[in-house]
Amino acid sequence: TKELKLVKRLVAVLLMLMSAVVHAEPREEALAAFEKFFAYFNTDNHEQLSSLFASDALFYGTISTELVTTPEGIREYFAAALSHTRGEVKARPFSTSATALSDDIVLIVATWQSERTLEGKMMTNGPTRNTSVMQKRDGRWVIVQFHNSWVPKKP
Repeated sequence: TKELKLVKRLVAVLLMLMSAVVHAEPREEALAAFEKFFAYFNTDNHEQLSSLFASDALFYGTISTELVTTPEGIREYFAAALSHTRGEVKARPFSTSATALSDDIVLIVATWQSERTLEGKMMTNGPTRNTSVMQKRDGRWVIVQFHNSWVPKKP
C-alpha cells in the first residue's frame, strides 16, 4: 500500500540521519580528559590534578622514588612539585597519542616539559615522556596508571 511505502521511506531517511550523528569515540573522549592534566598543572591546583586519578591509581611521577598507590600520595606529590616556593610552573605538551584498547580503556603516550619561573629566571624540566592508562568509570574518564620519566639524552 501507499502508506506502507511512505512509512518505509520515512524509516529509511531516519536511519540515514541517525547514522550521520557523530558520537565521540573512546580514544577522543579519553584524550580530552587527559588534556585536563596539562590545564590543571598550569593552575597549580593540587585538588583538580588529583581528581583526574582513580582512587586505586598506580602513579610514578618524574621524581617518585616509590610507586604511589593512594589519592593522598598523588595529591602530596603534586603539592610538593608545584609549590610556589619553587616558582611559577607551566606545562607545555609536545605530542600526545592514544590507542583505544577497549570501549572503556585507552592507552595515552605523551611528551611534554614543565617550565618554572623563579626570581625572573625560566628553567625547563624535561622533556619528559608519559604513559598513562585511562579508564571510563561511572561515565567519567580517570587515570588508572601514570608513569612520567625524563627522555634519555642521545649518546
